[in-house]
Amino acid sequence: MKTNTQEVIAYLKTPQAIRERCDRIFNLACQEQLNNFGVDLTQLDKCTDYVIKTIYEHYPTLDIPFHSRWRHFQAGDLPRLAELDQMLVGLTPLEKAKVKFDLAIISVLLDAGAGTHWKYHEPETDLIFSRSEGLAVCSFR
Repeated sequence: MKTNTQEVIAYLKTPQAIRERCDRIFNLACQEQLNNFGVDLTQLDKCTDYVIKTIYEHYPTLDIPFHSRWRHFQAGDLPRLAELDQMLVGLTPLEKAKVKFDLAIISVLLDAGAGTHWKYHEPETDLIFSRSEGLAVCSFR
């Protein structure tokens, strides 16, 4: 059983698995089978133009920095994810995955609309973070 769980976790991390799940969600949204999401393909060109315009406004040379919630947890170049791994020692790979998914999802949901003035003081490091990095570090702690 343990090997099967590890195989499932390894598979779920593959690009193929991610594409399959994204395709499933996309098709369900196109068929209006999701309660809170829908897709209007007639707006795709307008959406594409908006995204391209926004990218060029913020990154005219297309030198776009790496950005993700997991990167935000490392704000200040501190190894918080290694700290998390230490806290999860003894859990099964599936239990570790659940904890990490919960942390990332809750952290991202908390990130909605905090504004530019909100800041978090991390007592463990005495550092102050704002915006997405602050919310990530705050939710991590």
